[in-house]
Amino acid sequence: MVAAGALFALVTACGSDDPVPLRVSSDGTPAMRVAAQIYGGALARTGVPIDVLDSAAGDRRLLDAAAQGDVDLFPAFTGDLLTSLTPNPEARSSEDVENAVNRALPQGVTIGDPAGVSDRRQLVVAQALVDAHQLTDLSQCAALPPGLPLVTTGVLTAEERQSFDVCRFGAIEDRRTPSEVADRVRDGRALGTLTGLEAATALTGRDDVTALRSQDAGPMAQDLVPVYRAGQIGKSQMKALSRVAGELTTADLAELAARVEAGAAPGAVANEWISTHGV
Repeated sequence: MVAAGALFALVTACGSDDPVPLRVSSDGTPAMRVAAQIYGGALARTGVPIDVLDSAAGDRRLLDAAAQGDVDLFPAFTGDLLTSLTPNPEARSSEDVENAVNRALPQGVTIGDPAGVSDRRQLVVAQALVDAHQLTDLSQCAALPPGLPLVTTGVLTAEERQSFDVCRFGAIEDRRTPSEVADRVRDGRALGTLTGLEAATALTGRDDVTALRSQDAGPMAQDLVPVYRAGQIGKSQMKALSRVAGELTTADLAELAARVEAGAAPGAVANEWISTHGV
């Protein structure tokens, strides 16, 4: 356990010839704690020592720590990164957001390949409404009846509210649980929003509600990437990070995060995933 006051302090033995470990951190949420352990575990298999910090810090603080050389790698979602780096960003698609992040990162800090994990907020609609109006994309949301309440987890950002304006929703009901959102919209008398990770859990096994999303419309992309100090990651480590990107999915991370939230150790959960997927 790393004390909060020494979040990014690196302690090394005086005169020791042992290699300095790569320091991996996260924002402290269950999903990011697991992601940090997965990236750290994959890197450890290349033979480099790893220190996964049991800490919690926002993306801006983690970026500053990486730029100062106090943290070597941390997982993040591209949209959150861009928001912390740029005031009022306009990029929305995965490619545009990733490019904008690359342009805005501090010198010496870069991002790796995005994993198949998206936490982008999406519209949740009763399947009956989708069928009745033959909807396949979020951009078609204007075909739905106007004035339906919009039920959401957390509190929508201004950017997210604007992205769903095409749906012509009514009052917003916020701070609901993912299951409450799904239950509220199933009869077609409300719309809902969930993040990608929330939807992967709350909508699994349900045929009465579905999610509408769009690559180019809707809220900003939120793709999982490793953020790291370029000088600390060699070719073998880059290949290891790319293997994680090719295997880890939204459903995977949602399930692993749920286990951590229920009390499982992030390291144990991550190691099990790594062994199963041969990363």
